[in-house]
Amino acid sequence: MSLDFSDKVVIISGSSSGIGQAAAVLFSRLGASVTIHGRSEERLKNTLNLILGNGVPQNRVLIVKGSITDSDVQKALIEKSVQKFGKIDVLVNNAGSICETGQRTMEEFDACINLTLKVPIAITELAIPYLEKTKGCIVNVSSISSMQTFPNLPFDGIAKAGLDHFTRNYAAILAPKGIRINNVNPGMTDTPALSQMCETPEETKQMTDFYISQIPLGRPAKPEEMAQFLAFVTSDKASYMTGQNVVVDGGAMIHLTRIKFD
Repeated sequence: MSLDFSDKVVIISGSSSGIGQAAAVLFSRLGASVTIHGRSEERLKNTLNLILGNGVPQNRVLIVKGSITDSDVQKALIEKSVQKFGKIDVLVNNAGSICETGQRTMEEFDACINLTLKVPIAITELAIPYLEKTKGCIVNVSSISSMQTFPNLPFDGIAKAGLDHFTRNYAAILAPKGIRINNVNPGMTDTPALSQMCETPEETKQMTDFYISQIPLGRPAKPEEMAQFLAFVTSDKASYMTGQNVVVDGGAMIHLTRIKFD
């Protein structure tokens, strides 16, 4: 099944690494003009080089740098994309990070809600007038943490659960405008976020080994595998799909610890 994004314009927040970076590379390879975003100039240049390395001309790439929680950066994502490319077809709400240390302070709760839930809603609202013109679509990157408990990072899961319900509600709101919106809920994925959760390489390995032991397929996902799903759900191949939260987790959510008999 081939996907074609020729003449499409795709905005991907948080595309300087991980899933967002893989998505930017894939969408551009499939013919799209892409707006990439991140806070690190070095990582954004890396994403740009990966895209250009596929033979994509530089005039099909726009870079927006800054914190996604800054309302001016949110506006720039939308307005600069329209200025450069003339329209918006796809919005990928991907930007995110670990917002808490497990101390359960209200400051960390606010940070999680702001980044994970308020930001995608704000950017979506800015994009709606343009997506209505193209009958475009939105995909949010959530997590399986929205559906199961992670006691060490409760606020992240609570915010992600809100993101899931945002998707369901906005699917009903936007359907009359011809706009689709869906979620991907990744399981463990091999991105820089894994090491951000731990203080030492030893802790990272211990955590990684434990979570892999809970995945029936026996490995974390590659960012490119998540990117493939993002491309599918925003393509014409998924034209009848909206309001869905699709788990892509190697079977982690169906995992049942085996009972060992003597």
